[in-house]
Amino acid sequence: MILRALTLAGGIVGAGIAVQGPGFTRAYVFELEATERTLSQVVADFDRAADIVGLDRKAALARLRGSALLERRRIDLMRNIERYATLEAELPPFRAAGPFLRSYYLLQAPDADALRETARTFSPSAPRSRAEFIFAVLGFIGGAVLSRFLLWLPTWPARFRRRRALRS
Repeated sequence: MILRALTLAGGIVGAGIAVQGPGFTRAYVFELEATERTLSQVVADFDRAADIVGLDRKAALARLRGSALLERRRIDLMRNIERYATLEAELPPFRAAGPFLRSYYLLQAPDADALRETARTFSPSAPRSRAEFIFAVLGFIGGAVLSRFLLWLPTWPARFRRRRALRS
């Protein structure tokens, strides 16, 4: 009886965690889009400033040398340009994907900064869509199986010795 109750509790916990998947991935995509918009503005401003003085992006970045401040700014701009290019390539599949594929993409190669910010601002919610109910069912099954296995694991050596003694 206690084993069943603990297995049920594990399933409920698994469902509660898994049901947040679609909402979390949706919030993650919103965070990626906001970051991409911000970085696009930064890159566009830099390109515009470089164009005004008659330089392309590479030449303008090369000119940002001479002092520690300029070097730091150059490194920051290069990092922003690289991240913008990465986000520009990653976002279209996320936008076109459904909840299951978005979760898969998130697990493949998450953007650490966006993931951290999403986790900081995410607030759990109750399931509202079919996909969230499916996630909850899968989470319940996974949580119940995992809790059952974890409850079985400590008893395994005793059962093994008992079987071995019966065979002898």
